[in-house]
Amino acid sequence: MVQAVLYCLHLYFCTMKQYYFSVYLLLVTLTVCGQKRDNIWLLGYYNNLNDPNFGGMALDFNTMPPEIYPVDNDMFMFDTNASICDEEGNLLFYTNGQTIGNAVFDTMQNGGGLNPGDFAESNGEWGYWLPQGAFILPKPGNPTSYYLIHEDIQYATYNALGLLLLAEYSKHLYFSEIDMSLENGLGAVVKKNQILRIDTLSPGQLTCTRHANGRDWWMVAHELTSKNYFRFLISPEGITEVGKDSTEHDLFKAGYGQAAFSPDGTVYARLASYEFSQPPTMDVYKFDRCSGFLSDHQQIHIGELNVVVTSLSISPNSRYLYAATQDKVFQFDLEAPVIAYSKKLVAEFDGFYDTSPPFTTLFFYQQLAPNGKIYMCTANGTRYLHVIHQPNLPYPNCNLEQHSITLPRINGQSLPNFPNYRLGPLDDSPCDTLGLDNHPVALYRYGQDVNDYLTIEFTDLSYYEPIDWHWDFGDNTTDTNPNPIHEFPSDGTYEVCLTVSNQYDTSTYCRMLIIGTGISATAEPNQPADLVSVFPNPAQSATNFRLGGDYLPREAMLTLYSATGQPVHTQRLMAGWSVVGLEGLAKGMYFWEVRDACLPGQGDRQLGAGKLVKVE
Repeated sequence: MVQAVLYCLHLYFCTMKQYYFSVYLLLVTLTVCGQKRDNIWLLGYYNNLNDPNFGGMALDFNTMPPEIYPVDNDMFMFDTNASICDEEGNLLFYTNGQTIGNAVFDTMQNGGGLNPGDFAESNGEWGYWLPQGAFILPKPGNPTSYYLIHEDIQYATYNALGLLLLAEYSKHLYFSEIDMSLENGLGAVVKKNQILRIDTLSPGQLTCTRHANGRDWWMVAHELTSKNYFRFLISPEGITEVGKDSTEHDLFKAGYGQAAFSPDGTVYARLASYEFSQPPTMDVYKFDRCSGFLSDHQQIHIGELNVVVTSLSISPNSRYLYAATQDKVFQFDLEAPVIAYSKKLVAEFDGFYDTSPPFTTLFFYQQLAPNGKIYMCTANGTRYLHVIHQPNLPYPNCNLEQHSITLPRINGQSLPNFPNYRLGPLDDSPCDTLGLDNHPVALYRYGQDVNDYLTIEFTDLSYYEPIDWHWDFGDNTTDTNPNPIHEFPSDGTYEVCLTVSNQYDTSTYCRMLIIGTGISATAEPNQPADLVSVFPNPAQSATNFRLGGDYLPREAMLTLYSATGQPVHTQRLMAGWSVVGLEGLAKGMYFWEVRDACLPGQGDRQLGAGKLVKVE
């Protein structure tokens, strides 16, 4: 395909100078088109434990609501977890900090032996235990090559069981390069463990943000127990250390935690402290996307002495920061003059345990997802994820739901580490020098009101700097609010279209919403056959029922029946995911049925039916 495009360009332009200029424009254009680079998340332990509770799984955001399903991944995904898709959302490759796997879940050619040293040799196949120890970027100016940037564990502290307590420092900041044009599109590692810097580095918390020119990337790395940080520029010329600078305010330490740039790239925050002699703190800076400099530091105390901090993330609108300890989650307003004074307690751990193994679902790493929600794994290996459903809204409307997703297998306190691939140039800034413009891409998700099935809340997910929004709800009404709440007049099928625009371009995204089941129970079904799916199945203490296909029910009811046909559990289901608790039910086979009410006097209609196995 690429060769064909280049050949056509060659025929069209007369001189070699014009030819290379056209290729440059082609590659530049690719940097600002639609991005689905983070649409597949890989989780889970490897498969060779001969236990159905263990193995790989994927959280797939190519559908709305996203799907969760097992995958044949033999790699242990632990603290270090990074992956990348192509622009259409197809998985390309992934890593656990020791090995790189390809799209068919085999070790990529030359993909072993990352981060060489004592820790990798002694840790076997368990994966690297370094929070945000790696991330992946498309190589600027090269459509088939990718950079994997990663860091080692030079010295570690273990407990009596031999488990890692703390990666005390890193010595090597590396990059490896992957060429996806090799091995019939499965890729190969063409450069591995190339040293970017040798120093005493604060371990992990690697992340990056887009340069204001819309093509290149900035990365910040920290010198341990000093005020110094290093700026790296990732461009078509390679990865370059631009300078060593001082914050003049902070002392970078080791420890569990996370760092994050705001989605718009203007804020950098870092939470990492493991010294119980002082309260844990979070450091927030303004970030200059032109120069890569940090400034306007604010330090915020997160908790009291002996509190273990775990993670942070920033809302899609770049306004709200969520910081977590193991048992509390706080929200901070980044637009407040003094950020610390805006602190709100969003949630406290509710004491929930997974049943087997009996581990708590304490709060751990966070990651902003393509659907605009923030997902949070647990501090132990469990089958649950927490979700912040509306992170753009101030507390209490942000809606953090604990253990709201039941996974088909155990997840080893892991979430992938992604930068924001959907950030374009900073238009009209001094370094907006490449002629790239923000061509907006329209996208949205929706949720159904629990009390009125005809009332739908729409959440804008558009990117590349839209400034105008126009909604057409398919019922002869419109709206210009980015996030409208709309009441439809009646049951029916509506094509809902969002059009976003700015000074450069316009984009439209449409979906067919089916509200209610129609006029009568005897009418032809207007929803797909796979409308209802169940996972995990078999299940232990809980499972998920997923009601998808852009169908919004009137009042969908789930009924579980025993093997003898007796109803043992009923529950209302909403569009999307619903968690169904199975506590109190004996192990064995159950039958399930989901029915939705029709118009008054018209009975109801079956949406799906099947079998569910409860195991211990």
